[in-house]
Amino acid sequence: MKQRKQRRDKIARLISWGHWFTFFNILLVLAIGTLYIEASAAPGSALGVVYLIVNWLGHFAFLPFIVFIILIFPFCIFIPISRVLRGIATLVASFGLIALVADALFYRQYGYHLNTYSLSQLASDAESAFAGASFLILLGMLLIFVVLLVFELGLSNIAWKRLDSLQQKHWGPTFASIFVACFLASHSIHVWADAVFYTPITKQDDMFPLSYPTTAKTLMSKHGLLVEERQAITQNLIRTRADISLQYPLNELMCSRQSNPNDTLLIAVDKLTSSQAAKLMELSSSPVKAASLREFSSVTTPVLGQTHVSAALFELTYGLPDLYQRAVQQANTPPAYLTVLESYGIELRADDEFALADITSNNPNASLELLYYRQDQWAELVAQVKIALTEVQNQQLQLIIVGLTPAVSSGTETYAINNLQVPLLISSNLSWQAQPLVLLSDIMPSVLHSYMRCANEAASYSVGVNMTEKVRKLPLMTSYGTDLVIYQEQMTSVIEADANIRTFANDTYEPLSGVVPATPILVEGIRKLKRFSNNNTAAID
Repeated sequence: MKQRKQRRDKIARLISWGHWFTFFNILLVLAIGTLYIEASAAPGSALGVVYLIVNWLGHFAFLPFIVFIILIFPFCIFIPISRVLRGIATLVASFGLIALVADALFYRQYGYHLNTYSLSQLASDAESAFAGASFLILLGMLLIFVVLLVFELGLSNIAWKRLDSLQQKHWGPTFASIFVACFLASHSIHVWADAVFYTPITKQDDMFPLSYPTTAKTLMSKHGLLVEERQAITQNLIRTRADISLQYPLNELMCSRQSNPNDTLLIAVDKLTSSQAAKLMELSSSPVKAASLREFSSVTTPVLGQTHVSAALFELTYGLPDLYQRAVQQANTPPAYLTVLESYGIELRADDEFALADITSNNPNASLELLYYRQDQWAELVAQVKIALTEVQNQQLQLIIVGLTPAVSSGTETYAINNLQVPLLISSNLSWQAQPLVLLSDIMPSVLHSYMRCANEAASYSVGVNMTEKVRKLPLMTSYGTDLVIYQEQMTSVIEADANIRTFANDTYEPLSGVVPATPILVEGIRKLKRFSNNNTAAID
């Protein structure tokens, strides 16, 4: 009985020590967290500043606390040996702090958080500065780790030796209450900000590492909170959706070069019927033997074209919905990926319809060619494909052929999936994942994956999905002229210019009276669609 009591007392003492050790590390982590604040733009409003302070206190208090609960607390229970526990806690704290310091320094330089890509990018940039720079960075981080390890050892010993006096302090629970209150308040405020599109707060979502603020989507769908306010703001956004203040690209593209890329030929046809697509797949003439299917295949999942050729060419070229077409053309902004291709020595040749300036290189690493054909240029198209298939068979070329606008339409429900489908043919040396829906905006990110890998994939310059690695999830919102369309598994909703919403069943086209997409679906759709607009979310400021 006495031994059990002694063990309980020992465990309680170790847990108390762990709390104080964690508290002192929270203060240290809060100090490091100011590096993120200093490197980021000001929130832009008083409420945004209040949220920033509350989020800083709550988030950077939460990180050491959750590390204590997961990695240190179990040792207090199962291995109640003070020296072992303090050694483990010191190592855990040191590794956590060095990771945070490295991430903070990288964020200040690049504006992104550390990941597998950013580590290679950091090494590449360092080596481009001077040979051996990456080794010096590694050595510097190792020295910082040693300093942190010594500091943490001292901190753990001081906390252990002075535990009795620390336990007599009454301000520990006060600080703990403040941290918990800030953590809960920051997430509650963010729920509101997400619900009403309050930009000074929502734009801080990616500021801190491992930050996953609570959004209004789940809470609203379950509990109906802020529904009326959010619906009113959603309707306002719908009515002003054509108001685009262009912010393109979102961030400077951070990309690394793909080794040994193949040439790519992307052929866009204004209208391509299914029978014509089948004939292209069946091409078999010398020197291409039995090229059908073996060298060429059709993407079987639905591929949605556009209603107008100019909008389709824009969406294909930029990887953006035609919602941005006017703003991009007025600003005379070229696709963001062009500068990356040029720096990598990738030649670009494009027909005039794509409105792209060619990129030439004295010693090109690979080429990307964009050709446009009208339906009445069938003979020229077939001749070009025959030549291309020869190079495909020799593994020297990646070939993609896509229709831009539907060749046949039933005349009912223009935006129905069946009525907007276009053929998409790809050579067998391309491996694209099956998608529930493919948009023209997905093609360029998938093509560019052969030449470059970027932080955040294509999110900095496109709304499209890189089909070589990612599978899209429904619902999906896109634009056709002045209309917005939401595709869900069972139904499609059309948001017209006057904000009127009509919904029909995907299989029968039958109107679904009184059925509209859930407000969270509208909110998320508009948010993603207008990601490249500065005034995305400007309902309440």
